[in-house]
Amino acid sequence: MKFSTFGLVIISTLGSSKALAPVNVTWSNCPQTTGIECATVQVPLDWADESKGMIPIALSRIPATTPQREGYMFFNPGGPGGSGTEFIQFTGKEIQSILGAGLEIISWDPRGVGGSGPNITLFSGEAEYGDFWKPLVGGGHVGAHGNLTITSDVNFLMTQVSTFDSAAQSLNQRMIERNGDLLKYVGTCAVVRDLVYLVDSVYGQGTDVNFWGLSYGTVIAGYLTQMFPDRVGRVIIDGVLDPEKYGNSIPMKWAEVDVYDVDFALKSWTEACAGRNSCPFSTQNDTSSTLLTKVDTILNTAYERYDGSIPILNISGLFSWPYDNVAYTIQSSLYFAMRSDDNGQVLAALEQHQSNSTGKVVLPNVSLPIGRSPYNVMPSYDTIPPDALSNIGVAVFCGDAVDDGSTTTEDVFKETVRISQSVSRIFGSLYPLDSVRTLCHKWTSRAVERLPQKISKQPKNVVLVMSTMGDPITPYYSARRLASSNQLGNKARLVRLNSIGHSTLSNNSTCIIDVVKKFIAGTPPDDAGNDEADVTCDIEETIFGAVPSTWPQFQFNQTHDESTQSSGSSSGSSSGSSSGAVRFGATYGSFLFFAFSALLLLR
Repeated sequence: MKFSTFGLVIISTLGSSKALAPVNVTWSNCPQTTGIECATVQVPLDWADESKGMIPIALSRIPATTPQREGYMFFNPGGPGGSGTEFIQFTGKEIQSILGAGLEIISWDPRGVGGSGPNITLFSGEAEYGDFWKPLVGGGHVGAHGNLTITSDVNFLMTQVSTFDSAAQSLNQRMIERNGDLLKYVGTCAVVRDLVYLVDSVYGQGTDVNFWGLSYGTVIAGYLTQMFPDRVGRVIIDGVLDPEKYGNSIPMKWAEVDVYDVDFALKSWTEACAGRNSCPFSTQNDTSSTLLTKVDTILNTAYERYDGSIPILNISGLFSWPYDNVAYTIQSSLYFAMRSDDNGQVLAALEQHQSNSTGKVVLPNVSLPIGRSPYNVMPSYDTIPPDALSNIGVAVFCGDAVDDGSTTTEDVFKETVRISQSVSRIFGSLYPLDSVRTLCHKWTSRAVERLPQKISKQPKNVVLVMSTMGDPITPYYSARRLASSNQLGNKARLVRLNSIGHSTLSNNSTCIIDVVKKFIAGTPPDDAGNDEADVTCDIEETIFGAVPSTWPQFQFNQTHDESTQSSGSSSGSSSGSSSGAVRFGATYGSFLFFAFSALLLLR
């Protein structure tokens, strides 16, 4: 099919499209909070044409508590679709306590999110949401396609091509009908321009941009280094969603990257859990191997017992959960596995329930989403998040993506099967409903400004690129690639954390905190002079106790190494467990601020 590019602009300028004068920002206390201030700044809907009008951008900050501010740090918690103002509300004070009272912590709602315009809408509420997605979930539908290493399940998945194809087209059409040209103006390039203007308005025109991007926020950071290299101040890129692939590759062509490290993360988690009384999923006699076998048993039992009903959160039995939901639940719990024992509690509850099929087991009140469906929530949860109702994640991700006039839904499904069979045998199976990527080939709107070019410009200042070695959605591979000599080179310092979880902020590490504080103060790590880590950090202990002896010996999985390449996809098996679990995938950490609100405060 043909795609409308709506006036593609390849970035070549180093400054704002227009010399829009900064404004004086008026701050006031945020409602129902203490010590947090809110403001709104107007920015152009179209940075290339101010005559199209202005939109509001919502900000929140926690002012420095020292007599004189010592600096500031803008944050983005991920997405697309994550609210920066909510991130500040739930997490900002804790971050300030870690980084120092003299540092102002500030964030904003990116375009189309929370209190920022333009107002993007897809579903008016729970009823419309349910009416649209329910035909795709439950027995006999694509949402319960099962284990894609089994031929019969693969054959069933392929029978659902037409249904999913129609749903993807319908979703695109509904978005166009309800939002029109507004969809062109929520892209990442516009978000970066907003960020620079916010810095100009809050801290003074021409001030260096200090920014910490998590998950999708790393795309914002990567774009910042290329669009405004002379404005880069203290920039931290943490939990890397590859910004070059994001803007240069057809979304499903690099989908396998999402699951490169998730099997390894699960195996590493079992090493931390095994034999510990503090881990609810383990007995004193368990080993990593026996725990992985137990995970397989749980998944296989779910597969065998599934009764075809639509999965809901308040389950009376695992019979109402298909294999896919259980796999997703395991994977999502790995995001913050070193701050919370959600994964151990969930696995223990599932194991208990499966061993007593007549009893009812209430799952623990965990902090992360449970179950699986489009955007990980079904109407029976009564907790449909705003980004799911607006579908802003699809609008941004697909609107930023390379135009794709050749990929078909059958191609998408075949790639899902390939990933499941050659990269992650369990976690790869959670496509297509858990990935925004699978909708992009039917998406007809594109951002007016995109960045379909290589990461090649050198920013003014060194940036910090950080990753855990077992990130279940944005692998260390992507951080290593961004910091390599082929991309940011000696203007990047690569920091690896020998632990698991999504971004280094998912862990407690005095080493990471020390590196970050020195970096913010103006002292980046020394350059090792190669594409390996410039700094390697460990954690003091896991959520269950002492760090397993195997963790400091974590090795980069060379199977996927393409640090000398600029785009494309590689193949091969992930290192790690015989078991696996798949991706959050819908909008790359759009729930990060919810998770941080509960988990960062546990440190």
